[in-house]
Amino acid sequence: MHVKKITHEDGAWVGIGDSQIYVNDLIDAASAPEAKMTVGFARLAQGESMEISFPYDEVLIITKGSYAVRTAAGETLRAAAGDVIYLPGGTSNSSWAEADTEMVYVAGPPDVYAAHVAASATG
Repeated sequence: MHVKKITHEDGAWVGIGDSQIYVNDLIDAASAPEAKMTVGFARLAQGESMEISFPYDEVLIITKGSYAVRTAAGETLRAAAGDVIYLPGGTSNSSWAEADTEMVYVAGPPDVYAAHVAASATG
């Protein structure tokens, strides 16, 4: 295990469905098996939305734009650059980009994240 610098150029941007949502896992179970988290970048065009329900915890760190999450309880949380949204595993939420948005996401544990992503990719 060693310290390393990673940039968005080290990974591969992957589009989600037919949307203008792109993700780039930089630290994950495949690239860093010793890591206790998955870390990556996401880009969403203004107006893009998704329903989010994960079996793992995830933190969204907004670096550009504005992003909103509506919780199952009906509360709307809005975040701008410098803000953080915590999504506990097992919660169901709606989310959307209020402007072109960029963020860093941190999810864990990485094996649960990897299994969820693999299951989502196969339908």
